[in-house]
Amino acid sequence: FPHLMMWGQPFFKKNMSWLMPDKRPTDNMELAVDLPQEEEFALSNMMPYTYYNFWFLPKYQQEYADKYLLFDDITDAELKVFEEVFTKLIKISLWNTHGTQFLSKNPPHTGRVKELVKMFPNAKFIYLVRNPYTVFESTRSFFTNTIQPLKLQDVSNEQLEENILSIYAKLYHKYESDKKFIPEGNLIEVKFEDFEADAMGMTEAIYKSLSIPGFAEAHSDIEKYVGGKKGYKKNKYKYDDRTIQLVEKNWDFALKQWDYKL
Repeated sequence: FPHLMMWGQPFFKKNMSWLMPDKRPTDNMELAVDLPQEEEFALSNMMPYTYYNFWFLPKYQQEYADKYLLFDDITDAELKVFEEVFTKLIKISLWNTHGTQFLSKNPPHTGRVKELVKMFPNAKFIYLVRNPYTVFESTRSFFTNTIQPLKLQDVSNEQLEENILSIYAKLYHKYESDKKFIPEGNLIEVKFEDFEADAMGMTEAIYKSLSIPGFAEAHSDIEKYVGGKKGYKKNKYKYDDRTIQLVEKNWDFALKQWDYKL
């Protein structure tokens, strides 16, 4: 779906929108065929070298993560395909929207910072970190529910949990290792909870920190969008003892670095 959304095909929008729910089941966010989505879904439709293959072959999730999420075991030929396809996707998106600047909200890029800086030396990065307890609950719920109708092989809930715990840690440490490659002034790190508490203030801070022009001109549109989301109610998670133990045992580094407590 998201791949076709980025192309904005009128036929798809007219004939398929009625099949989609109004909100994403995982977090209650508004869902429609012409709203922005993570481009990883589009990339997975445009090339074979993608982490999102794990939706169909979940037993290989760790292997896909190492190769196509972290780029640790990726071959030169596969990396070249990624660079070409991602560049093509950006050009298509800008042409389709008549834009001049590409804005990506794509969690898999967390593990590709070094490569992205090589491709786009002046790219700006916003690192958004969220309460690890919530991340675990949300991801487990999302993976468990979404993978069922897509999988071509069985995987246990225990293995899914193990993959989530392992891959989060790998992504976290990969980012921490590679963020030094981002030029000074091109990175801002933000806690999701701070952004949630003051979306307008934090958005302005992001513009200023990254020296992005145009905030004054966009202020009213941003304010209108933020105001339109005031009635949004996100999913609430109650952390059971097992969740707390798993997160504290496996992701204690994130809890300490960002001072997250129950």
